[in-house]
Amino acid sequence: MKKALHYIIVFLLILCYVNCYSKVYAQSHEKREDTKFIFPAACHYGQDCWAVNYVDTDTDENEASDFECGSKTYDEHKGTDFALGSIAQMRDGVNVLAAAAGNISRVRDGQSDALKSKSELAVIKEDKKECGNGVLIDHGNDLKTIYCQLKEGSIVVKPRQRVRAGQKIAQVGQSGYAKLPHLHFGVFREGIVIDPYTGEQSENGCGVKENPMWHIGLPMKYETVAIFDGGFRSETPNFESIRSGYDVNPSTLAVSSSALVFWVGFYNVEAGDEVVIKIYDPAGELFDTSTQTARKTRTQQYFYTGRKATLKEGVYTARVKFSRSGKYAVSKVKEFSVSVK
Repeated sequence: MKKALHYIIVFLLILCYVNCYSKVYAQSHEKREDTKFIFPAACHYGQDCWAVNYVDTDTDENEASDFECGSKTYDEHKGTDFALGSIAQMRDGVNVLAAAAGNISRVRDGQSDALKSKSELAVIKEDKKECGNGVLIDHGNDLKTIYCQLKEGSIVVKPRQRVRAGQKIAQVGQSGYAKLPHLHFGVFREGIVIDPYTGEQSENGCGVKENPMWHIGLPMKYETVAIFDGGFRSETPNFESIRSGYDVNPSTLAVSSSALVFWVGFYNVEAGDEVVIKIYDPAGELFDTSTQTARKTRTQQYFYTGRKATLKEGVYTARVKFSRSGKYAVSKVKEFSVSVK
């Protein structure tokens, strides 16, 4: 009797252990699979911020491919870069948000947001400070997110602090190895790079869309190219000055101006892409036009057209048409206007 009772007790203990372990495993597994991210920046995607580089899913050396098997990435890129439209926008302040609840693991600040020369960027890379100012968040279950290129002095969280999804942690900057103002957002599980657009390890390659980690409904449409800014001038635009954020587009131009010039900025233009710019006067007559073909592939690229002329009072309009042929054929049209008084 005692021996039978002993076996019954052992059986019940084993059964309880199996049930409890199964529940814990199921809950843990469900939590790992159900982790979803909000958009990690307080900007309007597709209007004043854009994804310019995705995770590199190509394992071959010196080769790169994004999750759509496109070219919006570079070799060994371990996250997604969300770029702003200008440095002026960065200076005004764009908040970076925790993509999911978690605990702050590490913080680094003190890196400059100034535009860097090639030699300065080389030193940053050699010192392994490409991330610049950054925040690392531990979400549990071996899942972590990293936020890089943050604005100097903007980090408002500390190590071991608990944060909720959507909580401000810093602002978008241009620190570290950055050539334009952007947020680098990276996802890791057990130290392995995960592409949030697929939920897969980066080494699994492109064309996989099984389990994206973004909340359903987020405006995260893949776009091959973006028109991020443009405007009118009375002289040839100085793009270095425009990039600095101090040379802003005038709201009006003087009718006494001796020339009218329009410029436009693109993200992710490739060699061979075609840009057609047409300027119309207040009467709707064609004022100037140009067709330009991109000679190089660049993350950020500018084009302009215009001429000397006696201006009329009224609204001038520029119509920009972008087109790319081949595998990723795309066409975009955007209009800009300015008042001449």
